[in-house]
Amino acid sequence: MTTPLYVFAGGGTGGHLFPGIAVAERLVEREPDARVLFLGTDRPIEREILSETAFEHLPIVREGQGGSWQRAVAMMRAYRDAVGRLRNDRPRAVIGCGGGASVPPVLAARRLRIPVFLLEQNVIPGRATRLLSRFDTTVCLTYPESQPLLPKSAHSRVTGNPVRQAIAELATAPRDDADGSHRPTLLVLGGSQGAHAINQAVLSVAEDARQFLNGWRVIHQTGERDVDDVRAAYQRLGINAVVEPFFEDLVPHYRNSHMVVSRAGGTTLSEVACAGLPAILVPYPHAMDDHQTANANVFVREEAAFVIPSLDTSYQQSVFSRLLVQSLSNPELRNNMAQNMRSLARPQAADDVSALVIKRSMHD
Repeated sequence: MTTPLYVFAGGGTGGHLFPGIAVAERLVEREPDARVLFLGTDRPIEREILSETAFEHLPIVREGQGGSWQRAVAMMRAYRDAVGRLRNDRPRAVIGCGGGASVPPVLAARRLRIPVFLLEQNVIPGRATRLLSRFDTTVCLTYPESQPLLPKSAHSRVTGNPVRQAIAELATAPRDDADGSHRPTLLVLGGSQGAHAINQAVLSVAEDARQFLNGWRVIHQTGERDVDDVRAAYQRLGINAVVEPFFEDLVPHYRNSHMVVSRAGGTTLSEVACAGLPAILVPYPHAMDDHQTANANVFVREEAAFVIPSLDTSYQQSVFSRLLVQSLSNPELRNNMAQNMRSLARPQAADDVSALVIKRSMHD
């Protein structure tokens, strides 16, 4: 009997990779003899993330190829390589994780009549999803608001955004600090690359309103650029802080934190919802179609988060400071927001997507 193979296409960022990893883990749980292959990019962050899994990784899209013509040539080569790989291996299905790197393998799969599923993490579907959903694919959406934004011919289903099992379990697990023995903790995330503006805004509050952080611990993911400066600032201020450029495993930090300052990427928000963390969200200002603001607004409407559209002006920075101080000093506010945040969690998403992939790929 042939070993079943599932190919995941795309990546380049944690936000695209982690949902794919979550689905891959559930597929292997359902079919222990299955193989999983990620066809992605040569970005260091992708190699680093996938090296922590048991899954095969083959970079077929080379980043940093120069101008638009060089990038087009690189994508054509990736398409050719994907056709050869998929024709040889004949996977049961190809699952597109999003981003431009997903396009060549998905188009190759459609050429070879291999079932295709697309994972869309954001309210506003990305360009890759809008393009590829025109073909015979199944789009797994995080938000129902996304459906009218897809081509009318698209086949879509609202599954929620897949999260890894350890994070899904946070949605129902009792908190480690239920007895009040843990000090309150602020989690600061700027995405897998960090966010300089968020780093500076949080440090500004630490400088100017130090008393509101008394008794608090800070867990801060800075990105490589700012790690030394941020770590030194907390030490100078005498604030108990764990500062790293990137956290390989956020589960213990989600479990022990009491609020979060974060970008508004789709995967981060799905994880924060499972953790039930009240949030101050600062959308990435250069995101395509301003999709992070659209994501954040879903959580603002449910009173699970505050949103600061930008930190470019002194006024916006002062609003951020006021909201952070208000949140740090008001446990009742945090508890109400946490309950609203938890109501938005979809911890079963990876199970639903994996079941859908197996069911439809077995029948095609």
